[in-house]
Amino acid sequence: MESRGKFPGYKLAVIAALAIFWAACAAGPGRPRTLPTPATASERVGPWDITIALYEPALYGPERSLADLVGEYRLHLEDGKLKKARLLAIKAQRRLELWVGRRMVKAYRVQLGIVPYGAKMRQGDRMTPEGDYFICAHKESTYYLALWISYPNLADARRGLTEGLITPREFEEVAGALKEGRCPPQRTRLGGDLLVHGQPREYAAELAASHRADPGPLRSGLQVGDTDPATIKEFQDWTEGCIALFNPDIRELYELVPDGTPIRIVADGPITPPRPASRRKGQKPPG
Repeated sequence: MESRGKFPGYKLAVIAALAIFWAACAAGPGRPRTLPTPATASERVGPWDITIALYEPALYGPERSLADLVGEYRLHLEDGKLKKARLLAIKAQRRLELWVGRRMVKAYRVQLGIVPYGAKMRQGDRMTPEGDYFICAHKESTYYLALWISYPNLADARRGLTEGLITPREFEEVAGALKEGRCPPQRTRLGGDLLVHGQPREYAAELAASHRADPGPLRSGLQVGDTDPATIKEFQDWTEGCIALFNPDIRELYELVPDGTPIRIVADGPITPPRPASRRKGQKPPG
């Protein structure tokens, strides 16, 4: 069950983080202001020891479409995809930061595997990997849309070879695929099919049915069946080791982030809050 002792500490950590955040905003434009590693993870423990991600609204976003932010920040595109994009997933803080060059463009709310602590070691452990990877494919998924993570990387493969989880031939196949920028083999004892993906189809279907029964306006960029990420304060971890986003968020990353984009996944670390963006009239995304 939920630990009562943890929650007050979490509230104090959030208040401290928000104070630093607003001070950074008041300091005006410049390089991104990164906050120190929060004192506690952005989570609580729910029934049956299920971890529940906690999302402090001021630390995510900006709550505008990525396409709008591309125009606002005058980010460069090549073949319709962002140039110099990179992703940073901070597991303990349940966030995925999209960076372009030195700018933190947008911070997304995520959920992790049912076992959210520790780096993935082998097939079936339900853990999310940690390390340096890249997006090796875009594919539709059981969970809406997905960006394939290039797990296992070379360090994972070396460990697997040392521990007898993969054969020398499998190690060479992993190394060869990574060198060529392809997804490595996904059916070894190290595990595979680790994705950045959306929500289950049945969840979207329930939301769509609810909206049809009680139609109402949708915020710009949302579709029938979407959750509005800005309204979500908490959400349980539920994947088999993947990184899950809400459907509007994975949709815009799927559209604008190219294959080959680096993604670093860390257990914990500093976070970079969003800097408020203001739309300028007549501004269009650069081609």
